[in-house]
Amino acid sequence: LFFISSCKKDVEGCIDSQACNYNPLATINNNCEYPQEGYDCDDVFGCSDSLACNYNPEAIMVGEMCVYLEVGFDCDGLVSAEIGDSLGGGYLFYLDATGEHGLVAAYEDLAGAYEWGCFGSELFGAEAVSIGGGYQNTLDIVGGCSETPIAASVALEYESEGFDDWYLPSKNELLQMHVNIGNGGTVRNIGGFSNDWYWSSSEDGNNLAWYVNFENGYTYYFGKRNAHKVRPIRSF
Repeated sequence: LFFISSCKKDVEGCIDSQACNYNPLATINNNCEYPQEGYDCDDVFGCSDSLACNYNPEAIMVGEMCVYLEVGFDCDGLVSAEIGDSLGGGYLFYLDATGEHGLVAAYEDLAGAYEWGCFGSELFGAEAVSIGGGYQNTLDIVGGCSETPIAASVALEYESEGFDDWYLPSKNELLQMHVNIGNGGTVRNIGGFSNDWYWSSSEDGNNLAWYVNFENGYTYYFGKRNAHKVRPIRSF
């Protein structure tokens, strides 16, 4: 006895010749794709706005498909704003080496003057002086000191320009503000600082914390119960 069988295998695909993905070799109909009403299969859908980051010169549609620059950034996510420009709710005063992240200072000081707080008590974790240390300092201060209002608590509660993630800068963050947007730079006092003392979030033992004089950039530690000015910052 001889058995004759076909070696031909079924092919899944679209067997409708009117579909965009028609496959003349298909034997099992599957996943046919059709153009939107009023369009052809060769039409390219995308962003046809040349001002958008994802502009496609062959595209025929605009709207939700377009992606536009965030103010102060380029299409690669790098900061295009310069030091002293308005960005992210304040004045840009520091940009890191990646060009993607930085620090901005609020447009104005908080009204009044505030003590650093908890004179006589050393707060664990609030001793960072470096750029990038201010946020954690602020959290450590309000986490370990129940006194209010103090410099750290009012900075953390600050809201402006739609942002609510402000904090008290570290000593070196304050110095960077003085140099780049205060009296220490070639363009004088973009940030509108007073010729006065500003608290940092950097502690120096039980009774002292660091502050910066924005008239001349002088930095020293002072008693926590003294009241000084506060300029909140935020990072991005």
